[in-house]
Amino acid sequence: MRLKALKMRLFLTTILLWLGTASFSYAISPLTVDIKPFGDGFVMARQDGMLIWTDIDGAGIDSIRLKIDIAGIEVSGDMILAVSPDCCIMRVERNGKSRQLCRSQIKNNIDHVVGIASTKDNTLVLTEYGVILSTTDFDTFTALDFNGTYTFYYEETRFCSISASDNSYFIAGTYRNGMPAVYTSATGKIWSERTLGYTEGGESLQLEQQPLRLTYDRRNDRFVMACTDGYLFYMPGCSHCNAIERKSMQDITAVAFNSGYCLFR
Repeated sequence: MRLKALKMRLFLTTILLWLGTASFSYAISPLTVDIKPFGDGFVMARQDGMLIWTDIDGAGIDSIRLKIDIAGIEVSGDMILAVSPDCCIMRVERNGKSRQLCRSQIKNNIDHVVGIASTKDNTLVLTEYGVILSTTDFDTFTALDFNGTYTFYYEETRFCSISASDNSYFIAGTYRNGMPAVYTSATGKIWSERTLGYTEGGESLQLEQQPLRLTYDRRNDRFVMACTDGYLFYMPGCSHCNAIERKSMQDITAVAFNSGYCLFR
């Protein structure tokens, strides 16, 4: 009965796409903060600590509730890393077993975590005000104050998301004037600004929509940014090949790709 009810809750607002063509509609809870590809389907994370595994069509298969609120998740092999707003990190196996990897790393009530991402070398946790916590073992963390470090290079940025490929990180946020900002790094130590220009109808334009969530589309080797007003912004290796596509009339707050399928809220 629990699984049946879960499947019913998955039926209304989110569109599952096959190669860009809408084929099914599903509802994802407004508490959903992150979605990641997992095996032959997806895993969705809710703010209240719920993890929901789905098949490739977005139908719920199983779920578990963690004893933490969730700010973001990362998939590492067959494990899920879930991070709380105060940077308590838990590792979750597919069978539901979980283990706390570290205690809270943020002791104030001002800043909070917005996401977690991993490469083969290390794991980064990003906060809204630009603190980047790096670890290789979840015992020792080093911190980089992005806005403090790059005061004379980049405008102050309020961050909302982080994502990783096998060998690079992207972080996204907004400047004080509300315009979008994206930075990239190979290791998480030195960051470069990513240009957000694109061509549409022969005209050169700059992205104006605000970023809400980043993801990595492995099949097409590109980062994708979910934005306000229902836009997805595609960022392949070549910044001159940036592209934009409107998928919804509402803000897209979470998105993931798996084997040509795209699930978003």
